[in-house]
Amino acid sequence: MVSIDRLSVAYSGFCALARISLEARPSERVGIAGESGCGKTTLLKAVAGLLDPDAEVSGQCDASGTIGYSPQEATHSLSPYLRAIDQVAELAKSREEAAALFASAGLDRRRQQSYPHQLSGGERQRVLILQALAMHPAVILADEPTANLDEDTEAAMLGLLDSYLTRSGATLLVASHHENVFEKLGCRVCRLTPLPEMAPAASPTPCGSAEIARVDGLSKTYSHRDFFLRTRPGTRALDGVSLQIHAGETVALVGPSGSGKSTLARCLARREHWDAGTIRVSGSVQLVQQEPSESLNPRMTAGAALQEASSQADAGLLVQVGLPRGSIDRRVNQFSEGQRARIAIARSVAALNGGLLILDESLSSLDPATTQTAMRFIQEKQRETGMGCLLITHRVDLARGVAHRVLHMADGRIRE
Repeated sequence: MVSIDRLSVAYSGFCALARISLEARPSERVGIAGESGCGKTTLLKAVAGLLDPDAEVSGQCDASGTIGYSPQEATHSLSPYLRAIDQVAELAKSREEAAALFASAGLDRRRQQSYPHQLSGGERQRVLILQALAMHPAVILADEPTANLDEDTEAAMLGLLDSYLTRSGATLLVASHHENVFEKLGCRVCRLTPLPEMAPAASPTPCGSAEIARVDGLSKTYSHRDFFLRTRPGTRALDGVSLQIHAGETVALVGPSGSGKSTLARCLARREHWDAGTIRVSGSVQLVQQEPSESLNPRMTAGAALQEASSQADAGLLVQVGLPRGSIDRRVNQFSEGQRARIAIARSVAALNGGLLILDESLSSLDPATTQTAMRFIQEKQRETGMGCLLITHRVDLARGVAHRVLHMADGRIRE
């Protein structure tokens, strides 16, 4: 079903893939593993025929049958003008089949009728998977399909994929930095780079007594309007949320997809209005969003993006987040999503002198070793400046390893 023979891909002289060969037969499941930036996404795009026009390609890459592709960046892959149900129904045999897919993914009627900007990052990611399944493909290409999902939702979506693959005999190529994804799907694993050894979790830095941010009784309800602009019952995203973050402290916020975590982040960054409650922040706020391309101009070079945030930023900042010094002159759209995430983090930290850094699932596209590099960079800046950090993640192990406190959020409410 998929045949790759000595495939090489380069961008402006930078090699993204070098002489990769791979075969996947009908009913076979292949996991693509490797560090952030090793070429996993480039490989899947090559199979799907979606490489950028300026890519320099050599070798052969063929796939037979209908291809269902679930990309990594949901915001840029869904039409902002169509409701979620319409974007799946146009690929399915019928609207009823599309609705059944939504139900199997745990997305109710309200979410089916929502536009992409009204869904959480995890909900948008599920819609992308449903789009791929709705095509009844012979080959499924899934790029980090569960990166923004909590454990329960991840298990449900992997079960949905497994069921389709077993029933249809389709071929699967799935890229992920989570080994459990390969195990649950029964994949043969192809590693583009050696698997990095997991270093011990970095210990949290001591926190100061000064209060960086305080939230008291924050509430937010989203109202919905139908085709005739009639207001329908709203969705309560935040319900009396209160929290405090001190200087040098990292507070982790975990919870299922759609629980209100991103809404809280946007309110703290003053990108969202709230209905009731107060927010007080000492210093500026930088929000690194769930999809790094939302935080960066794709036409800028990495160096220009850093300089826009701080005139003091240079290539040394890239080295601190694990990127090569020479990549400072590459355009943002020539990096992988994990590399863009690190540029966005470095850019936001460079713009802060103290204040509050918010990471909204910004580490979800990074492998374990790169995640630790990024967190060590953040902790060092916390020691230097007293910066506070709100880490939003669905990875409980990461939260416990790097945060002073872990808060759990569900249905718009927080509990310790």
